[in-house]
Amino acid sequence: MSKLRFITNLIVIVSCLICEAAAQPVTVNITTPRRGTIVTEKHYTGHLQPQAEIKVFANIAGKIVERQADAGQKVVKGEVIARSMFQEAGIAVLQAEAALSAAQSRLTTTEANAQARVKLQLAIAQESLFATQAKLEETKSLAEIRIRNQLIQAEAAYKSAEATLARSEVNAQQTVERAKTELEKATLDYNRSKALHEKQHISDSDFESAQTRFKLAQSRHQEALATLNQFEDGTAQLAVEKAKAELDVARKVVEHRGWEREIAAAEAKVTQAEATLSTAQKLVEAKSWEHEIAIARTAVREAEEQLKLAQEQVNNAAITAPIDGVIATRHLDIGDYARPAAIPGAVPVFTVMSVDTLKAVWNMPTAVVNKVENGDMVLISTASIRNIVGTVDFVSPTVRKEDDTVLVHASVQAAGLKPGASVTVSIKTGERKNVLLLPRRAVLRIQDGAGEIFVVEGNIAKRQQVTVGAVYGGEIEITSRLTLKTQVIVNSQHRLEDGTAVTIASD
Repeated sequence: MSKLRFITNLIVIVSCLICEAAAQPVTVNITTPRRGTIVTEKHYTGHLQPQAEIKVFANIAGKIVERQADAGQKVVKGEVIARSMFQEAGIAVLQAEAALSAAQSRLTTTEANAQARVKLQLAIAQESLFATQAKLEETKSLAEIRIRNQLIQAEAAYKSAEATLARSEVNAQQTVERAKTELEKATLDYNRSKALHEKQHISDSDFESAQTRFKLAQSRHQEALATLNQFEDGTAQLAVEKAKAELDVARKVVEHRGWEREIAAAEAKVTQAEATLSTAQKLVEAKSWEHEIAIARTAVREAEEQLKLAQEQVNNAAITAPIDGVIATRHLDIGDYARPAAIPGAVPVFTVMSVDTLKAVWNMPTAVVNKVENGDMVLISTASIRNIVGTVDFVSPTVRKEDDTVLVHASVQAAGLKPGASVTVSIKTGERKNVLLLPRRAVLRIQDGAGEIFVVEGNIAKRQQVTVGAVYGGEIEITSRLTLKTQVIVNSQHRLEDGTAVTIASD
């Protein structure tokens, strides 16, 4: 009996407590609807790539002789990162420099001397003309007299040669007679001395003296005969014949008035000197030295171009970074043979990657790709970094057949990002303004585009049905009529019923 009473009393106490609790207002937090702009997005999965990844080859074939960078090192565009063998190019530069120096020296000399030289040529031509004119006058005055004198001299020379020939022949005959007499005497003396010597009546030396005189007499006799024979065979007549030939020539020169030919030759020299003077005058009038200077300047410019080409060959030996970035891979080292990219089988020296700016790469269905174009902003997120702004810079003009998608690129600053990382690309697909929004937690039992909320009216919670649209983050669109002053409860809805007394919590 006591146990039943205990239970009954307990029920009464609990009922009293419930009634007392029901009588206490529920403290709630409220909000009011707001008008806002809703942005709709599509999300695509892609990955990050370097903005540029370039394989760097040697410009000219040769062994790597210097390496100034290695994998992982940052480089600046144009920075020398290696060199291939360039000895021949260096020699060509030295030769081109020497040629340029010579051309510049010739230009300096030409600028300094060309005008003076051309004017000197004019002065020389003038002097030459004066000389030839004087020679012409002299020839006109003296040529005939000189030629007639040459004839007189030739006649005298011929007569002198004949007289000399006659005297020489007489002398030769007399010489033969004297030599014959001397030979006969020497012969008798020799024969007598020989006989006495055989009998040993004279000494050997006396006999040898007689023998020597005999031989000498023989020699003189033979020489005298040879000289006389020249008159008999005509040899001695040569001098006379030569003088006669010279006389004949002198007579013909006079007969043909040879002085007129000399005058004509002198006149021709005057004409030639006049032409030379005219040419020199024209060169001065035309300032021909300016043309010479122009030619010398052209030679300097050509030498400068040759030097530039040679220096380019030296520069080609330098392997430089094509972009700002980081050396991703070193393929060759010092001593390895490097080849230009155009040679089949050539191996790059380095691979340089741009990492300050990366590009997000993803594929979009052809049905929606027309919603993006170059210059559009997109949001790029990784597992650790969210909502980095990127700029669309490439929309492929071709469609990938296997999945009917189009490749899209967007550039993004690389701070904190790594090439190869997976990313989510968010693309704005639409925008709606002046949309009525409530916090998502304020709307209960959402189903088939409808839900319910609790609003505060006079410290009483009132249940109210609403129609809803899409959810945007932590907010939901309200499509039914709702004033901006409506006080909507956002917490403790599980303790509320329609008509529950509430107290609004103070902020």
